[in-house]
Amino acid sequence: MNDVERFCAARGLPADARSLERLEQYVGLLLQFNEAMNLIGPMDRQEVIDELILDSLVAAEARQPAGPILDVGTGAGLPGMVLKIVYSDLPITLVEPRRKRATFLKIVTHRLGLSEVSIRNERIEEVEGDAFDYVISKAFQAPVQWLETARPYVAPGGAVVCMARERDRPELSELAARLDLHLAGTAAGAGEGEELRVSFAFEAPRQA
Repeated sequence: MNDVERFCAARGLPADARSLERLEQYVGLLLQFNEAMNLIGPMDRQEVIDELILDSLVAAEARQPAGPILDVGTGAGLPGMVLKIVYSDLPITLVEPRRKRATFLKIVTHRLGLSEVSIRNERIEEVEGDAFDYVISKAFQAPVQWLETARPYVAPGGAVVCMARERDRPELSELAARLDLHLAGTAAGAGEGEELRVSFAFEAPRQA
């Protein structure tokens, strides 16, 4: 986990020894269950770290979570499980309609000794009534569609995080303005030019 520790130090993200140990366990479980459950496709350990773990942490650089987290279509727990490990004191709701992947999330939660993890084996349309500080999805929908879907779940002062590409910025910014959201932060990942991977954090206004 040296790569993760250096990444977090460079970007001002928390990464204590316990978090790094849990991330190591999580990577091990991803690799262990991948073939049977088809979680992430054919990847080796370093690819999982570079393409999945670090990519999840880029979102936290755009805007660090400060309250309850919602990850929609989380799959094997990306990016939500990574965020939960690093921000272990924050409650998280992981929405994943596929039964095998929801089962995997329960295994991870148990093996890593995580608390305040709600695994919802259902569709986002069935999640009602809750508002979250941090609403995120890696690939549930196209970025612009995701921004609109996520907006009703954001608490006052909370944020929607879009894991997108630089080319999506104009359309996201235009829609955000219509949804009464403002750009609170961005963080760059891999790629270059219009294909640069960027996490955009759009915040809702606080209540007066």
